[in-house]
Amino acid sequence: MFTAEIRSDEYSAVVLSMFERSGVGLAILDPTLRVRSVNNAFSTQCGRYPDEIRERSFAEFLHPSVRQYVLRQFGRLVQEHHAPVVSRSIAMWFHDTAVSGKLTAFPVKDDSGRVKMIMAQFTPQETADDRQELVGSQRKLTALTAKVLEGVAAGDPTVRLAAKLFLSRQGVEYHVSILLRQFKVPNRTALAAKAYSMGMFSIGCWPPRILPEYIRPDRQGAERTRGLRPDCSA
Repeated sequence: MFTAEIRSDEYSAVVLSMFERSGVGLAILDPTLRVRSVNNAFSTQCGRYPDEIRERSFAEFLHPSVRQYVLRQFGRLVQEHHAPVVSRSIAMWFHDTAVSGKLTAFPVKDDSGRVKMIMAQFTPQETADDRQELVGSQRKLTALTAKVLEGVAAGDPTVRLAAKLFLSRQGVEYHVSILLRQFKVPNRTALAAKAYSMGMFSIGCWPPRILPEYIRPDRQGAERTRGLRPDCSA
């Protein structure tokens, strides 16, 4: 969305004005990705007061499923690779709740050309209707498809998923393709982010575990995946 680099002498007139008046969530980060300031929209998205957000690492607001990927992109930005970070269907982690949306970041440089700060913008996606549609009995996941989705959210590659679920690689890809169509997303990263944003996973559980209400009763699938589901009750 933003492609221009803004130097420090233009900061007060351009960036700060946009930061204070924009209706989208905006945060200013230093080169170490520590939050220096946020606007009211970002504070509302987080469910916290601005003073509770400042001085915290921006990594805390990235969902574990996408944290390392996004941090690598930010690292390239700080190292003065000029392209802005634009990630669609990224899951943010606000007040113990996953929120899917679009994250955009671009550098603000000082007079010497070094990155002085980073402007990060987050625009949530509306998912309430999608969540309601999926919970319907016709759209719940089978036990096996749920295991595939859990593996995708954990970042498991196809070969590892195939070994875990006693499927061929083609079988895994078949189930992934079904999930991509069902969730109307283009790739695995977007699939995991959307599932998190819809509240399908148990909070604080790793590896990810889909809540029972999203799984269609299926004796055969349950028998096949018995013993593979992580226990988050401990």
